[in-house]
Amino acid sequence: MSRASSLYRLQQLDIELLNSHERVEEIQQILKDDREVVRLREVLENSEPELKTAKTAHSTARHDVDTQRAKIERTEKTLYGGFVRNPKELQERQQEAESLRRYLETLEDRLLEAMIHLDETQEERDTADEALTRALENQAYQRRDLNLDLESLLAKIERLDTEREAALASVVQDDQALYEDLRKRLGGRAIVLVHEGSCSACGVILAHSVQQSIRSGSDLVRCGQCGRILYAG
Repeated sequence: MSRASSLYRLQQLDIELLNSHERVEEIQQILKDDREVVRLREVLENSEPELKTAKTAHSTARHDVDTQRAKIERTEKTLYGGFVRNPKELQERQQEAESLRRYLETLEDRLLEAMIHLDETQEERDTADEALTRALENQAYQRRDLNLDLESLLAKIERLDTEREAALASVVQDDQALYEDLRKRLGGRAIVLVHEGSCSACGVILAHSVQQSIRSGSDLVRCGQCGRILYAG
């Protein structure tokens, strides 16, 4: 194996390791991200006191209507039961009954409004509960899949680390130092393939003598423009 091919193999492993580590970090961040569930739980928790208030208002409105109807029933029973014979008192009781019936209409309107508000509030609460339930289910499925991916990635990283150690054995110390320096300065790609007589990184056309030196593999040849190590593949 030539010096350049040894470095190219090392670079392939380093790129795979970098991508794998980045994906591990991404997965770990996703697993920690609980913001949507927290938000939906807050929505549900905030809907509970609103629903309780709406139920109380509806119960009060229902009680007021029932109480008013009972008053009307007692008044009409007195009015039409022959208990009142005095014309003036009879007229007063009739006026009272009419007043009670008019107020009953107001109370029934309030009850209807309370019923509508209760239905809307109940629906909002139920929607919030369903949304939280779906989010928790989706989170569980997502976390299951992500944990499987994470387990696979960690095993892959362990394997790549072992392969990298083996690859380093065929790289001389000076070449490794050059490789690491170029990686830091050139965006992680210290060695690139020659493609149709050109550097695949910057596109500069290589002289035939340079291409022959690259193919011979005895020495490391660097691109005169971008400085990367060239490999014939």
